[in-house]
Formats: sequence, structure tokens, C-alpha cells
Amino acid sequence: MLPSKVNIRRLSRTAWARIFFIGILLLLAAFSWHPMGASMSGAFDKVWFDTASRLFAHPGSNQVAVVLIDDKTLGEYGTDGITARTRALLQRLDQAASITLDYPLGNDMHTEALAVAMAHSARIVLPVVGGGAGQKADTLPGILGAAAAGRGQRHVTLGHYGVVTGFVPYLSATQGGYPNIVLEAIRVADAEHVHEQSHVHRRSYALSMSRSRTDAVLVMLGGQQPLPQYSFADVLDGKVPANAFDDRIVFVGEAVGEDAGFQISSLNMDAVSRPQLDALMTDAVLSGNMASELPGIAAVPIYLAIALGMVLICALIPGRWMHAAALGWFLLMFLVPVLLLAVLHRWLGLGLLPLVGVFIYTHFAWERLRRTQNLLKREVGKLRAIASAVNVAEAAAPAPSGPIRDPLREARHVMREMRSLQSTFVSMINQLPYPVFVVVDQKVSVWNGAAADMLAEPVGDQASISLGDVQQLVRKHCRGDESTSVEITLGGREHMLFYVPYASADTSLHPRLEEERVSFLVCLVDITRIKQSITHDKQALRHIAHDLRSPLSTILALIEERAEGQHQETPHDRAFLEDLRRQADYSLRVAKDFLQLSRAEQIHRDSFVPVALLDVATEAVDQLWPTAESKAIELIGPECDLDDTLLMGSPDMLIRALVNVIDNALKYSPSHTAITVRLVDESEDGMVLHIVDQGIGIAEEDLPHLFDPFFQAGGGKSEGDMGVGLGLPFVKAVIERHGGAMTVASQLGQGTDFRMVLPRA
Repeated sequence: MLPSKVNIRRLSRTAWARIFFIGILLLLAAFSWHPMGASMSGAFDKVWFDTASRLFAHPGSNQVAVVLIDDKTLGEYGTDGITARTRALLQRLDQAASITLDYPLGNDMHTEALAVAMAHSARIVLPVVGGGAGQKADTLPGILGAAAAGRGQRHVTLGHYGVVTGFVPYLSATQGGYPNIVLEAIRVADAEHVHEQSHVHRRSYALSMSRSRTDAVLVMLGGQQPLPQYSFADVLDGKVPANAFDDRIVFVGEAVGEDAGFQISSLNMDAVSRPQLDALMTDAVLSGNMASELPGIAAVPIYLAIALGMVLICALIPGRWMHAAALGWFLLMFLVPVLLLAVLHRWLGLGLLPLVGVFIYTHFAWERLRRTQNLLKREVGKLRAIASAVNVAEAAAPAPSGPIRDPLREARHVMREMRSLQSTFVSMINQLPYPVFVVVDQKVSVWNGAAADMLAEPVGDQASISLGDVQQLVRKHCRGDESTSVEITLGGREHMLFYVPYASADTSLHPRLEEERVSFLVCLVDITRIKQSITHDKQALRHIAHDLRSPLSTILALIEERAEGQHQETPHDRAFLEDLRRQADYSLRVAKDFLQLSRAEQIHRDSFVPVALLDVATEAVDQLWPTAESKAIELIGPECDLDDTLLMGSPDMLIRALVNVIDNALKYSPSHTAITVRLVDESEDGMVLHIVDQGIGIAEEDLPHLFDPFFQAGGGKSEGDMGVGLGLPFVKAVIERHGGAMTVASQLGQGTDFRMVLPRA
């Protein structure tokens, strides 16, 4: 018992208020059975009952007919001649099962003759006229009452809109104890089995807010059924066949008068006279179109079950499905009475159920709205704190002036503010040039555009990277509450991983979390090029230091030699200065070539622009034409058989590369030879630039090392000039950075063909 007491104490004040409120609503639902509760929706219940009656009422019995004293009859016989001609009418209706004279009969000279005719027929039913509580109704002439086969009262029950809902089968003993004229007409017609069926549907109804109750039977008047109706005058004149009334229950009465205004349906304004109403109710009884309300012992559990259904829907079904289920509940609430009436002929008024359902739905919907508002407020507070921490508070939506009393307006304002802050947050991350991943609960949930590019198809020498690879890095390296960085390898390239916690999960929103879990940002910076650049610079510095050591040592030695012999005459000062100039020039060329090679190796595709290779070759030839002319070498070209030589590249670097190759060809070619520059087609995606000379050629064993730094074929001498050995490595670096390739074909004494393959744009 102790645990249950503890759980009861743990219930919040809000929970107790909800239980109390739901309890009150369930009591109201059960109160629907009470007349006061039923009256709350009585108008709608009547409309719904009449609608169901039209849909599910049984077909007419075809055993009832009506003879009306209409305008034609009054025009021919007048009001004084009706009683005198009633005896003739009874003779015409001799084969009827029962005849109800549903109109007042006075005491005149024809009364005795009418009484004899009634006694002879033995199937005449007369209404009880006059009387009241505590006295028997007996205003009809006694001789007629004694001759009648049955006497019946005509009490009916009325609902909202004054619509007839049923009839009172029997009056109390103080009121004479008469049966209803409908039951008397059926009894006289020897349809006792139908008469007994009416007892099944007798129920005690409160016809007003008072405590008094009256037994009544509901009838399903689905509409003004096509009952046979004839004029009193036509029947007397023989215009109606005699067999039209064989074995039928006939009601005779006035079509006009004080009783010509009974409304039988709430779905229209049609009204019927008293004989028509009695005939319709008689036909309903004969057809089995009687009904009764469910007793309280059965109705109350149904009311409670339906109301509890709405409570369970609103309490257990989440999100938008709650609204769909609530709509289904309302449809079911309207269908239950219809099904009971159609199958069991039992009626269940809705009472307070619609109101109770609306209250329950509104309560839970408001509760969800309130919780949503509180959640939004908490989240906005946290977003504001984050925004303040990174100095973007001005991006938030301005708060409205004054208190916000409209919940919808407040929710809209909160959502706008959240969208503004989130947009700022996302924009900041998306504008970063490095891949950034947002990790929540140790799972990658959001990433920026740079990260999406990294996860796309691999580019260049980078291997394919998947989101699972990043997730493994997160699990391995991202721990703790402090920012860290670590160098990792991802996709075959070196990266620096930065781990930055930025927020923690709210355990109030996640009751299952035992402790707060940190969310963080992961940034991956590709440092492969940086490391390669550093390595290259180190190698370049070592090469420069190595290669400059020799000329600088020579220069120092020459200077020292000159200093030691400064008191002696030196006839070779010009030669000494020439040696110094040559060594210094070599050092400058080494530095220049190293710088040029370094720039070539740092070319990036991001800086490429469209350029025509033909224009590049023309510019290179133009630069070296004077040199070729001075050496008596013919510079031919550029020759081109291509319509399109466009490629993406660096024009300056390409011109320098071609100048280097052509300049080499000039250095190693004798006078009166030719150098040809020619552009040819390689394939659909490439083109080839040939630089062919007629120079000294290159030995076969030197060709594999031709593009190695500091390698010089044939001892590196040409016409007395010292070479550095970095020109061709520069050319190869430029061509490869443009996505191309370079090959050489050469024979000693016959010349060399430099072949550069470059891709089209």
C-alpha cells in the first residue's frame, strides 16, 4: 500500500484538477438520460430521429385508408347533412375491417338511424370527445356510444418544434382509462397480435421538466406515406370502387377545422389533419415502425463509454492523429443512435454528449497548446542565450509591445523568433569554408554545404568519404566538455579535426535521459596541401642552400685570392671580374628557377580561366622570335589544324612553360636549322602541342631523368652557358597542374620532339 500512496502524493495539482474536471464531464454525460439533460439537445435529437426514420422505417402496410370531409363534400352537402349521410357511408364501407368516425357527431333526428347502422356494422370506433382529469369523457350521445364497437382517446406526444413524436396508449383510470383510438381501430379490425406488439415499446416519458411521467409509444413517421385518401362525396356518389376498402382500417374525418394542423416531421413544414394523423400512426403500428428510448440502466453505460472514448483519444493519441480520431468519435456518436434505431428500434438521444465531447477535446487541446507554448518559450530563451553568446541577438524578431493575450499570436511570434535565430545559426555555419557537422547525442544530424561537397563524389586524389566515416571519427575523438583538436587521416588525405561543445540537452524535455548530453560542432580542415607546401618549401630551401653553396664558395675563394695578392700587380682583373659575374648570375638563376618551380607546384584550379592554347603558343613564339633570328634559326608556327583550342588554365604559367621549352630548343640547336611549333588533335577531349627542333638531341639514357630537378643532359653546357636543371621540372609541373601530360622523343644528332597533351575546356 505504501508505493501506491507515494504515487498518489506525487500527482501534481494540475493532474488532480484534470481528474476532477474529467469526472464532472463524465457525470454530465451520464446526466444525458435525465429529461433535463435530454432537453439540452432535444431539438437536434428530433431532427436526427426523423432523418433516421426516413432512412430505416419499414414500408407501409397498405391496410389503412382515409375518407376526408373536404371542401367538395361541404359544398355538396353542407355541415348539416354530414350526420344524415354517415349511415349511407357505412353501407359503402361494409367490407372494411374497422371504421373510425374521427369527427364529432351531434344529437339530431338522424341519430337513432345512425346508431342502428353502427350496431349492424359492429366495426365502428368513435373518439372520446371532451372530458378532463378526474372525469370520464362522455359528451357523445349515449345511443351512439352504446352502438360503437370501440371508443378511443386521441392523446399524442409532442416534441420540439411541436412535432408529433408518438401516442399515449392508455389514459389513467382517473381520466377514464380509454385506449388510444389507434389501438382501438386495430383491435376492432381483429389485429390483436399487432396490438400486443405496442406494449413492447411502451415507456414512461417526462413530457416536460416536471416530475410527472406518462406512458407513450414512439412512432417512426418517415413522411406522409402514400395512404389512399378519398373524398366523402366521391365515396357516396359511387365514384370509388366498393372493393377499395375491403379489409382495410378506414378513418373518416374532416380535412379542415380546429385539428387540421399536426406537424409530423421536423424536416419540413407539412401538416396533416386529425384523421390523417391517426391513419398515419395506425399504419406505423401495423408496419412495425414503433420505437422506444433505451432505459436508463442501458443508456447511462453507453453515455459513459462514449465520453470515456473521447478522453482516451485525447490522452493517448499523439499529434494530428488525435484530431482525426476526435472527428471519428463525433461521427460514431451520431451513428450509434441511428444503428440502434435501425436494428433494435431503440432510440438513444444524444443529450449532453456533444457538449461533453467538445469540452473534453477543448480541454486537452488547450493543455497541449499550453505545453507547446511553454516549450517554445524555454527554447527561445536558450536560443537567445546562444545568440547573445555569439553576438547575433539583433537577428531575433523584435518582441511585441505589451502583454500577448492571444495564444495563436504568441505562438506565431515565438516561431518567428525561433526561425530567425535558427536561420542566423545555420547561415553562420553554412558560410564557413570548411566542412562543419552538428552532432547531437553522439549522432551527426546536420552539416553545411562544404561538408555536403566533401561527402559527394571524390575529386582528384581524394578517396570516397561517407557519413559513416565521419560518425566513426566522432565516436573515437569527440569526448568531454572542452574544445580539442586532433590530426586525422580521412579519405586518404590529412585533416585537422576541431571539436567544440556548444550546448547540452534539456533533460526536462527528455525524461528518459538520466543526465545531460553535450551537443557539439565538428570541423574538418584539409591540411594536405598545407603540409605538402611546407614540405616543398623545406626541400626547396635545402636545394637552394646546397646549390648556392658551390658558387658562393667560389666567389669567396676568388675574393680571398684577390685579397692575398693585393700588393702584387694583377694583369687578369677582367677575367677575375668575369668569373665573379658568372657565379653571381648562376646564383640568381638558381633562385629564380626555384621560385618559378615553387609557383608552378602551387597552381590551383580555382584560379583557372578560359584560354586559347593557340594564343598561348603565339605569344611564346613572339617573345623568342628575336633570339631565334639572332642565331639564324627559323622559328616556324604555331601551326594549327584545330577549330577550338579552348582550355581552362593559367595563361601566364602556360606561356612561361612554352617559353622555357622553346628557349631550350634554341640553346641546343645550331644555326640554319628550324624549330616547329604545331597544334594537333589528340582525341575528343584533348589536344597536343609539339615543339620539334633539329638540334643536338638527347641521349637515350638521359631521357628518364630529363625532368628530375638539377639534372642536365650532356653535362649541362650549351655554348659555354651553365644550366640550373630546373626549367623542365617547371614545365612538367605546369602541364600536370592543368590536367595534362608531357613526353619527349629524341635522337642524338637529329633533334628532339617535346609533346605536351592538354585537355579541352
